[in-house]
Amino acid sequence: MAEDKVLIVEDDRVIAELLAYNLKEAGYSPQTFSDAQMLLRSLQQEPGLDPSLFILDLMLPGMDGYELCQKLRQNSRFELTPILMLTARGSEADKVKGLGSGADDYLTKPFGMRELLARVQGMVRRYARTRSLVHAAENLPVPAPDRAETGEKTPSAGLLTCRDLVLDDVRHRVFKAGQEIEMTHREFELLKFLMTNRGIAFSRDDLLNHVWGFAYGGETRTVDVHIRQLRRKLEDDAASPAMIETVRGRGYRFSDQAG
Repeated sequence: MAEDKVLIVEDDRVIAELLAYNLKEAGYSPQTFSDAQMLLRSLQQEPGLDPSLFILDLMLPGMDGYELCQKLRQNSRFELTPILMLTARGSEADKVKGLGSGADDYLTKPFGMRELLARVQGMVRRYARTRSLVHAAENLPVPAPDRAETGEKTPSAGLLTCRDLVLDDVRHRVFKAGQEIEMTHREFELLKFLMTNRGIAFSRDDLLNHVWGFAYGGETRTVDVHIRQLRRKLEDDAASPAMIETVRGRGYRFSDQAG
């Protein structure tokens, strides 16, 4: 864990120092920046810098957290690096905008340090697994879209399919009708969990525990936001989803009838 670098962009010096102190105590290697340009310059000057996580404040001077998040995602170096966004804005619209810009997760201020550290631990752990899988499969061929026609798991290692949807867990990529669909790390993990357990209904708390790795303490609407994003990207008709179903009084499931 000592090698896991966490880069923090926070213009409030007190908050930045508090985050850095607690992350260092937890065994991470934190580095703080007071604005987006400082971070971007550092990344450009250190091409070997390989962070395990970005923590971005939303309200930054100059370039805000949304724009910074988009710029990081446009850089192939950081397309899979998890991004945690800190925001004082708790509305669903703001959270959807943050997720749409490429963030994997968000935490609304004020927040407890134990909760932040739990989220950091889960995101860094999952990123380490993803990075090792991608590294091991860099030279493997892209899956053919016609494998997805059976509606069953393909015998090829790491592939999950439904209709014209293919999830490649080895390369961390999703294809629909042969076209790659851009996804955040958290969207990918949620879709993978649902597809792996298709036909099983999970509550929002279940999904938070299995996909996010811990209880959110009431922040279950984050699941609804991610489900909405997945439906928008994957369903032929997001208003009448055929794959990711709502189970009244329970939560969500990936349909075992969609094939």
